[in-house]
Amino acid sequence: MEVIRVNNLYKTFKSKRKKVNALNGMSFTVNKGEILGFLGPNGAGKSTTIKIMMDLIRADRGSAKILGIDSSSPVARLKVGFMPENPQYYDTLTGYDLLMFSAAIFKVDKNVAKKRAWELLEEFELKDAAKRPIRKYSKGMIQRIGFASTLIHDPEILILDEPMSGLDPMGRVLFKNKMLELNKKGVTIFFSSHIIPDIEDICSRVLIVNRGKVVKSLEKTEIKYLTTTGFKVIIDNPVNIGLKLEKITDNLYSFLCPKNNLIDTLEKLKTHSTEIIDIEPVKKSLEDMFVEITMQDKTN
Repeated sequence: MEVIRVNNLYKTFKSKRKKVNALNGMSFTVNKGEILGFLGPNGAGKSTTIKIMMDLIRADRGSAKILGIDSSSPVARLKVGFMPENPQYYDTLTGYDLLMFSAAIFKVDKNVAKKRAWELLEEFELKDAAKRPIRKYSKGMIQRIGFASTLIHDPEILILDEPMSGLDPMGRVLFKNKMLELNKKGVTIFFSSHIIPDIEDICSRVLIVNRGKVVKSLEKTEIKYLTTTGFKVIIDNPVNIGLKLEKITDNLYSFLCPKNNLIDTLEKLKTHSTEIIDIEPVKKSLEDMFVEITMQDKTN
């Protein structure tokens, strides 16, 4: 079941000097219960798409729907938690005040909101800073209170724009674990990033975006297959079947086998009574694959 549908979005920004085509037919769907990564270089159209989804700007043409309702309707966003890139808040508010303010926007019962606010402050390791003005928060703390504020009304869908920007390694782990925990509870998560390990670690599906459109959609299983370039096979016998062997020890040898030749190669080894000690996948990174896809798109 799809919970978000983006269909053929176009958006051009104009100034006196130039015209920038930010979106060029952006189309995709987000399915209920998935963590969908929106991956692309800076300027690919990620933030523009999200701003249209949240009705912060309007598309020149095309549509975006959330839970079947046009995203320009406030009703569409009632069950959405949204975190913009580089969030900015009233800096005189404390962290606790911000959560209560967010709860009021979504008409959360005040007593429920108070309890939920303290729970979130604890979960995001901000309890000690709860009464501190946000202007005294570090970049990482602002990201954490921003994420916490998206959860105050228990949304069904999260739309997060570069949520891990500015976080230290521990902060990144905290965010990833929180996203996985929420997803296990049934929350659908759509988040943009240009940081590939963030996408690779937690997403069930990845959209690769370039020049204002989706150029590739990959399931997690596809990512595993496509990033596997071949296999390192370890055997106990220096058999001569046209393989380039590397000696590991007196009794062990290894060779690299392309993934499409693995079955045939294993069959040949069997006929030579060679014991296969181990088979390890040889991988290229998602980053390498991302570069290949975007460069291919640029060439086309």
